[in-house]
Amino acid sequence: MLGLTSVCVFLFFALALAVTSGYSLGALILLLSSMLLLWKRPRLNLQRRDYLLIGTLLGYFLIYTCNMLYHGDQARELDMPSRTLLAIPVLLVLLAYPPRPAAWWAGLPIGAIAGTALAVWQLCALHMDRPQAATSNAIHYGNVSILLGMLSLCGLGWARQQRHRGAWTVLLIAGGVAGVAGSVISGSRGGWLVLPVCVFLYAFHYTQGRGKHYIAIVLAGFVALSALAFALPESPVRERVAVAVDDLQKFKQNDNVTTSIGQRIEMWRTALELSTEHIWLGLGSDGYMAAKQTLANEGEMDKMILHHTNAHNDYIDALVKRGLIGLAALLALFFLPLTLFAKALRRGNAASRPFALAGVVLCICYPIFGLTTSSLTLNIGIFMLVFPMVMLWAQLRRQERSS
Repeated sequence: MLGLTSVCVFLFFALALAVTSGYSLGALILLLSSMLLLWKRPRLNLQRRDYLLIGTLLGYFLIYTCNMLYHGDQARELDMPSRTLLAIPVLLVLLAYPPRPAAWWAGLPIGAIAGTALAVWQLCALHMDRPQAATSNAIHYGNVSILLGMLSLCGLGWARQQRHRGAWTVLLIAGGVAGVAGSVISGSRGGWLVLPVCVFLYAFHYTQGRGKHYIAIVLAGFVALSALAFALPESPVRERVAVAVDDLQKFKQNDNVTTSIGQRIEMWRTALELSTEHIWLGLGSDGYMAAKQTLANEGEMDKMILHHTNAHNDYIDALVKRGLIGLAALLALFFLPLTLFAKALRRGNAASRPFALAGVVLCICYPIFGLTTSSLTLNIGIFMLVFPMVMLWAQLRRQERSS
C-alpha cells in the first residue's frame, strides 16, 4: 500500500497540467484504495487536529448541500463541493499508509515543468494568445502552475537532508522557475499576487538564525528580478499590466464593461448588491442567475455579464449564493487548515517543517487566487486545493510520528 499511495501522489501532480484532468487519476485510485480501510482496519490514531481538518472538509460540504436543498438548486451544484467530502477517505488512507516524501517532492516540479513545456509549445507552435496547457482555462492553468512552482520551493529544506541533495535542489528550483514561467506565459495576472507573499514567507523561513540582512537580500533580489521581467523587450508582464491599467481607465471613464477587468468589477458590484437582499442564506445558484436576468431586463445591469454563472470572486460568489453562512464555510476551508499548518511550522520538528511550509503556502495561495476568480467552481480548482491539503497533512503527521 505504501508503494501504491506514493505512485498516486506522484501521478496526481506530474500529470496535473500536461494531461487533461490528469490530476484525477491519482485521486481516483486513492479514493478506491480507501475502501481497504473497511477490511484491514489499521490503527489511525487520530488526534484532535485530524478531526478538526475532517470537520472543516465535511462542514463545507454539508453547508453547501443544505443551502442547495433550501433553494431547490439542481443536483449538479453538488459536483464541486463533493470533492471536499471525497477528500476525507483519501486523508484516512494516507494517514494509514503515508506515501514516501520523495513521491511528493518529485511530482510537484515534474508537473510544473511538463505543464510549462506544453504551454510553450502552444505559444510557439500553435500561436495561442494565452496558452492553457491541458486545462480548459488559461486563468486556472496559470494559477495551478504558479502553485506547483511555489510548493516545489518549499522542499529545499527537505532536499538538503537527502543523499542526492544537489540533484533534488536543482529539480525543485527548476520546478519553481517553471511554475512561475507558466503563469507568466498564461497571462493570468491574479496569480502573480501570490509571488510577493510567498517570497517574503520563504525569506523569513529560510533565513531564520542568519540575521535580518539575509531577508533584505532575498527581498531585494525578488524586486530586481521583477523589475527585469517588466523591463525586458516584449515582456508579457509589462503587456498584461498595461492592459490592466487601460481596462481600469476605461471603466473609470465610461463604465466600460467590454474589458476583462470591467466585467469583473460589474460582476462584483452586481453580486454585492444582490447579496444584501438575502444576507444570511443567499439566493442559491439558480436564484442568482434569475436575479441577474431581472436586473438586466430592468436596465440596471449590463447584459455583457449575464452569462457568467459565478461572480469571479470566491468570497462574493459564496456570499451572494449561500449568504454569510456559506461565506463562513468558505473562510473555514481556507483558514482553519492554514492555522493547523502554521502551528506545525512553528512548533514542529525539522523533518515536518517542509510539509508544514507547503501547507501554509497552499492555504495562502488559494485565498489570493479567489480575489480575482472563482477557483472552487471548476474541477481543477477545488481538486488542487483539497487533495494536496490532505496529502500534505498525512505527510506532516508521518514525519511527526517518525520523530
